[in-house]
Amino acid sequence: MFIRHPTTLMNSELLQKIKPPAGAWLPGPRTLLRLTGADRIRFLNGQVTQDLKKLQPGQAVRAAIITAKGRLEADTRIAATAEALWLETDFILREVIHSRLEKFIVADDVTLEDFSTSYRLAHFPGLSQPPTAFPGDGLVFQCSRFREPGLDLWIPSSTDWKPDSVPVEQWESVRIARGLPLWNIDVGSDTLPPEAGFEADAISSTKGCYIGQEVISRLRSVGHVNRHLCVLGTSDTSLKQIGECQTLEGVAVGNISSLALAGHIPGSVALAMIRREQAQPGNSVLAESSVWTILRHA
Repeated sequence: MFIRHPTTLMNSELLQKIKPPAGAWLPGPRTLLRLTGADRIRFLNGQVTQDLKKLQPGQAVRAAIITAKGRLEADTRIAATAEALWLETDFILREVIHSRLEKFIVADDVTLEDFSTSYRLAHFPGLSQPPTAFPGDGLVFQCSRFREPGLDLWIPSSTDWKPDSVPVEQWESVRIARGLPLWNIDVGSDTLPPEAGFEADAISSTKGCYIGQEVISRLRSVGHVNRHLCVLGTSDTSLKQIGECQTLEGVAVGNISSLALAGHIPGSVALAMIRREQAQPGNSVLAESSVWTILRHA
């Protein structure tokens, strides 16, 4: 039996009222790999879940790299210039993803280079043009990084230019409200991408073959996965730690992995991987003695 949430608790419509703070999102070091060569699009298209043939210069899209068994290896953004593809992901995956891609370059006309220390990332939601002071040798890509239009600016490490920003912790409520997971916190190598909402913006249903496609197609034909990463909300603002999610009867159904105050909206938001049969929006769970409403899937 599930707790039905009181109407006074946060509802899913309020999630869109959680807005990005003023200034840029500066995440710190990121893995940044550049692929050049005549076969770069064909090659990388066979490695990721997104259809890169549709990617235009100046654009960036979200894509997943997965194993042959369909498990997640990286949550990436891939951008295009006229002569190259640029792949970005978590810095902790720098060597792993470089080795993964390099292993599959056999007779392909592809050169893989690591630019992780050559640029630093600044993202501006809602911006359509870079600031006038932005260095001319930087990289600019349209990117819906927080599931809304914005710009990725890759600032050369050789320049001292730095945009106005706020601590990355102040972006947590936005990230959680948009259903965007962090590697090794909300998702990891045991995650199937459809469990964490990747099909919304990172998986093409029409492209050709890629590593792990058979598993993704089979999951799509079956129609469900066994758990869902969910966005949760509560009116409680005194929370200090994450915890196990339970039914009213004390049955464990998942775990909260990310937690943040909801900004100017009274309450808190969280991400939790919840068992499929309990992960219906409108249901609620108990965690650390607080009632959390399941607002939506990631």
